[in-house]
Amino acid sequence: MKITSLSDIAQSYSMQSRNSAIKNDIQRLTLELSSGQVADVRKAVGGNTAYLNDIDRNLRKLEAYDLATEEAGQFAMGVQNALSRISDLNAEFRNTLLVSSSSALGEASTNVLAQAKTTLDDMISALNTTVAGRSLFAGTATDTAPIASSEDLLASLKSSVAGAGSVDDVMAAAEAWFDSPAGFGASGYRGADDALTPFPLSDGETTTFSIRGDDPVLRKALMNFAIMALADDPALGLTPAQQSELLQRSIPGVIAADTPLIDLQAKTGFSQNRIEGFAARLSTERSTLEMARNDLLGINPYEAATELEQVQFQLQSLYTITSRMSQLSLVNFL
Repeated sequence: MKITSLSDIAQSYSMQSRNSAIKNDIQRLTLELSSGQVADVRKAVGGNTAYLNDIDRNLRKLEAYDLATEEAGQFAMGVQNALSRISDLNAEFRNTLLVSSSSALGEASTNVLAQAKTTLDDMISALNTTVAGRSLFAGTATDTAPIASSEDLLASLKSSVAGAGSVDDVMAAAEAWFDSPAGFGASGYRGADDALTPFPLSDGETTTFSIRGDDPVLRKALMNFAIMALADDPALGLTPAQQSELLQRSIPGVIAADTPLIDLQAKTGFSQNRIEGFAARLSTERSTLEMARNDLLGINPYEAATELEQVQFQLQSLYTITSRMSQLSLVNFL
């Protein structure tokens, strides 16, 4: 009978090779279980990685669009919150004017005038809101507060209306200043004349935020409160009766500002809905691509865990055999 055996050195090499192979399998299976996908990508796709590369490229592109969409959403929310604040301020003051007694307006109530000045400050603060370090209503000048402080704005306006002899003259001078590029356009509005570059949402799709601090609706709202804030200024020299008349003349303007302000909110709300729609679409597209990628590279966790257990058992068996073989000797054999 022919007996074939391995020398001690050959047997040692064989055992080491098997030990290395089993350890490599354990490392591979452990990696696959932790990552959820196969370790050898090229083998899984049969060497054709073009489709997988296309999926990965589209996923990276969607990540960029996700970031851009999130940025647009934050900007839109900031604009909407600011417009909502301005609309609420206008409505609160309108209610104050409507419920004030005739005698209070007749005496040009100090409280009403003080609230007008505070409301003007709050409106300017809302228009100077920033999101992520960018001004919302300054057009392309995103590093600039679009509206001058109430002190600077009223000082410039006062120089234009001072000396007006009647309430009609004050109203006309104020309207002319707010409509003039050399008036409000130079001293009140400090932003850019160009709207922001459209925000990209996906391939060929963008959304635009074109509302600036010099928008006619916002300019009109500021004018209403700026006029009332100057009503008791000594530079105008208005009598108490004229101050009362100025307040009465301002009521229609404050009331009329409600609807245009709501229209601006609706316009921004449309952009918000559009952004949310694109965000949902991007999420769906990303989920589809991730599922396709998982179909190519994903593993069955149960099968991988079972295989890992089997390989670990093989390694333990190998160690047991190696240990027993190391104890063999001629003495023990005899």
